[in-house]
Amino acid sequence: MASRREPETGIELTLSVFPLAFLFYLCTPHVEIDGRVKKKKWGTQFIPLKPGRHTVSVWFPYVFMSECGLNTVEFKLREDEVKLVTYDTPFFIGMKGSMSVRRLDD
Repeated sequence: MASRREPETGIELTLSVFPLAFLFYLCTPHVEIDGRVKKKKWGTQFIPLKPGRHTVSVWFPYVFMSECGLNTVEFKLREDEVKLVTYDTPFFIGMKGSMSVRRLDD
């Protein structure tokens, strides 16, 4: 008998490195969600969140810059909803990384 999957609420976060900026793989991305900062790995991971309004910021330390590529998105999350949040490193140092938010079923 197949197990029934419980509904989830949260974000599927994808942290990507621009292909020509492969040295950024040596850096550890920092993700701030509603004021709480955690170090994450490059790639995709699910982060459970409660329904409501959320703010997500991503950056990484690089050489003498403590917040390289900093960018922020804000969104509202409903019960049993998963949003896809993507972050891509910038092409040039000093630029913002690109971020987007969309619904899982879009």
